[in-house]
Amino acid sequence: MKRWLLPEGGQFYKANLHLHTTVSDGQMTPEEIKEAYRARGYSILAFTDHEIFVPHNDLTDENFLALNAHEIAIDEITVQGDRYQRTYHLNFYAKSRETTLSPVFSESRIVCPSSMALVTDEMRETDARAVYSVPSVNDLIRIGNEGGFFVCYNHPVWSLQNYPDYIGLEGLWGIEVYNHGCVLEDLPDTTVPFDDLLRAGKDVFPVCSDDAHAPVDCFGGWTMIRAASLDYDDVIRALLAGDFYSTTGPEITELSLDDGVLTVRCSEAREVRVVTDWRSYRVAKAAAPKREGDGFVARFQISRIGDKYRAETEPDWKNSYFRVEVADECGKRAYTRPFRVSALPELL
Repeated sequence: MKRWLLPEGGQFYKANLHLHTTVSDGQMTPEEIKEAYRARGYSILAFTDHEIFVPHNDLTDENFLALNAHEIAIDEITVQGDRYQRTYHLNFYAKSRETTLSPVFSESRIVCPSSMALVTDEMRETDARAVYSVPSVNDLIRIGNEGGFFVCYNHPVWSLQNYPDYIGLEGLWGIEVYNHGCVLEDLPDTTVPFDDLLRAGKDVFPVCSDDAHAPVDCFGGWTMIRAASLDYDDVIRALLAGDFYSTTGPEITELSLDDGVLTVRCSEAREVRVVTDWRSYRVAKAAAPKREGDGFVARFQISRIGDKYRAETEPDWKNSYFRVEVADECGKRAYTRPFRVSALPELL
């Protein structure tokens, strides 16, 4: 029986999940950035201004959804100066449009005068400070999760972070595998931290974003969310379920599993890759998609992965996963969520 790894129903909505406005250090007002993205076919923007949580429900209309969020930074204290400073940058997304305050707010982290002017006495009742350490950051993530937010770990390469900085993080929803602003600064992210966390048994989703501060930062990486409607609750439900793919260009229109065959329908591309957590595996890891109807298709006998897993004797084999990448001729890529073998009984 056919299993849809991306939902069959619903509609794809184009989203940027990381941007900044004049509320913090961005160059465009919330209204201006909405207009700019709407003109490029976006339906969803997450407003992730630095430190301060400011809902933008007033910008939502029948063709556009504003997701309420903010980004916080936990900096390492160093005598070498900020050019050497490691830092955690985390986006906290509100699960409900009714949320008006963030449980991880701390006025002590605000550096933008425009943000300081918006701090209220009610906000000041929360002072969730943290220091640069995995336990302290995990406490902040836990507080956010318990307070109705989900969390994305942003641009680890730009943040100068290494394996020990992120492998112990708990409770993350997503991780940026592409950040357009960081690419323009010649500090591009990679999928290495993403796969490191997956191999450690942590279920995180891949995010491509702009981190837009100015017009030059816009329209480089985005997320295609398959949701029942443009309603806030429907979109959040899809994000939490992983019903999306992230991309810098290629499109994925179908991802399904039927009788051990994985089908990927996509835009014209150089290759489709199946990525797993192990070095050698008995499945074609790459294929050039072939034209079929009005699109392109690549198919993989993914049940061969199940053959390997059934023969595996290691106690943690059920943590094994696969995910899909699509690459076009220009090197732009699309990334699906990971799929754990333990959640796919038809492969076992």
